[in-house]
Amino acid sequence: MSSSNPRLSKLPVHINVLNSPRKIRSATTSSTKKLASTSTTGNKVFSSANNNLKRKNVDTLKKNTTTTTKRGRIDPPPPAHENSKLKKQFEELRKEYDEITTESKQLQNEIQEEECTRKEYVKDIDRMKKRVANEEAHVKEIEDCIANLQQNRDDMVKNNSKLASEMKAYRCELEKANENITEQTEKITSNINQIQEFTSKLQEYERLRRKLHNDVQDLKGNIRVFCRVRPLLESESQNIANFKFPKEIPFNRKISLISTKTNYLGEKKEIFKEYKFDQVFDTLATQKDIFSEVAHIVQSVVDGYNGCIFAYGQTGAGKTYTMTGPANATPETEGMIPRAVRLIYDLIQDLKTQCWKFTLEGQFIEIYNDSIRDLLVADPSSTNGVKHKTIHDERTGTRISKATTVDLDCPNTLNQALKTAAHNRAVAATKCNAHSSRSHSVFMIRLRGTNDNSNETRIGSLNLIDLAGSERLSKSESKGDQLQEARHINSSLSHLKTVIQGIKKDSCHINFRDSTLTWLLKNSLGKIDLMYTHLFIQARNNVYFVNIYSSLGGNAKVLMLVNISPLESSLSETESSLEFARMVNSAHVGTAHKN
Repeated sequence: MSSSNPRLSKLPVHINVLNSPRKIRSATTSSTKKLASTSTTGNKVFSSANNNLKRKNVDTLKKNTTTTTKRGRIDPPPPAHENSKLKKQFEELRKEYDEITTESKQLQNEIQEEECTRKEYVKDIDRMKKRVANEEAHVKEIEDCIANLQQNRDDMVKNNSKLASEMKAYRCELEKANENITEQTEKITSNINQIQEFTSKLQEYERLRRKLHNDVQDLKGNIRVFCRVRPLLESESQNIANFKFPKEIPFNRKISLISTKTNYLGEKKEIFKEYKFDQVFDTLATQKDIFSEVAHIVQSVVDGYNGCIFAYGQTGAGKTYTMTGPANATPETEGMIPRAVRLIYDLIQDLKTQCWKFTLEGQFIEIYNDSIRDLLVADPSSTNGVKHKTIHDERTGTRISKATTVDLDCPNTLNQALKTAAHNRAVAATKCNAHSSRSHSVFMIRLRGTNDNSNETRIGSLNLIDLAGSERLSKSESKGDQLQEARHINSSLSHLKTVIQGIKKDSCHINFRDSTLTWLLKNSLGKIDLMYTHLFIQARNNVYFVNIYSSLGGNAKVLMLVNISPLESSLSETESSLEFARMVNSAHVGTAHKN
């Protein structure tokens, strides 16, 4: 219907053309105006036809009424053909009206559809407005971001300019630095060459130092004897023996013992005896003073020689105090053993700068009743029945079979070993000493050093021995087990005297196997192998004799610390100890050789 109607053909095309808010508003306004115009036109046509019909009927009625009035009668109705004509006109008007009504409804439906479409477009427009607003906000953000980026770009351009200038300055500095590096490299290369040269010279000087140090020790004697008078205890203010220390050059080499004896006539007479040793320490000497003289042997051990330090003296003369220190030792009162090991640590640390690497191990045993016992075992009762043997090795020194060996890698390990040994060592109270050592303790240290640069190897050993105190059985009043211990102690010390006397007399045969103690000290004091070698080889070739002489016999640097009591009541034991020390000081065991 709408497509055949010329009015409807003038309406806007369907929605697909309306692709913008302005077009939507224009199309909606145009459709509304045209619909209103069409409706008004239809209404006007229908109203005009109806009015015309009414006027015709009214005029006809008036005319008939007038005619009836004038004539006094009612005129007949109009002719039928006029009514038919009017009806036909009316029908046509009715039909046109119906068409207009139908078109009006169709237009109203289309208007409603357009209105719905318009509302949808309005919603779309609102959504589009929101989206446009969001896009505008986003665009604004982008514009702000672009502005910031531009600002950053401008700043970066400025920074680039600044960096370029700085880079240019740095490049100049770098060139100067490269020149300095080149100069420094040349200097370093020169220094490396000098260091290598100095290192080579240092190694030569070190070898020369070791040789000179060994020569000095040889000149001093391979058996050196120090004498120490035990420091007085707080309770010892009376009954002090009369010692004199002559102030002669060389100092601290002599000690005089003055005793008073009564002859058969009852006359008292002072007896003056003077003893000369390598070093004498009075009661005021400290542990540090003594170790300063002992340190030379420790240096020789690090240089690759064997060393032996043993303390000799009567019970209560301070041997254990000298060797290990008191129970609660301080850095000032600690003995020779911890000081010696600490010095070894220090010397090893210094030698690391010369590419030396060292390993250090130790054993701690005691000779109790002429049997060897391990002092480093955790449970001494677990070693009952274990027989230990002394093994002599010309290169590695002396070691004890089946005894605990500890790696002395740090001072803490040493301190723990000393505590364990002190706890396990046999001590007992006697009349002469409240804490008398009932055994000879031996701390054996072995070290091995290697130098990969010079392909050198050093092997040294150090035996630190605390001999049990000699005592007179009548004076110590020992009984039972202590009596047996005292007999073994005195017997082993007596065998030691016999060995020293044999060395002094240059005997052809010295039996070191008479006691466990002398057999343990064989490598330090032994000369019997040397004598046999002399007699066997000398008849053939003197050159061979010289070589074997330097590699056999007593091959250790030996230091004897004779400890004496400051009490007058111990003068007889003191005199005996000094006489034995004098005999040892006059003995000679040959030249120590390097392992």
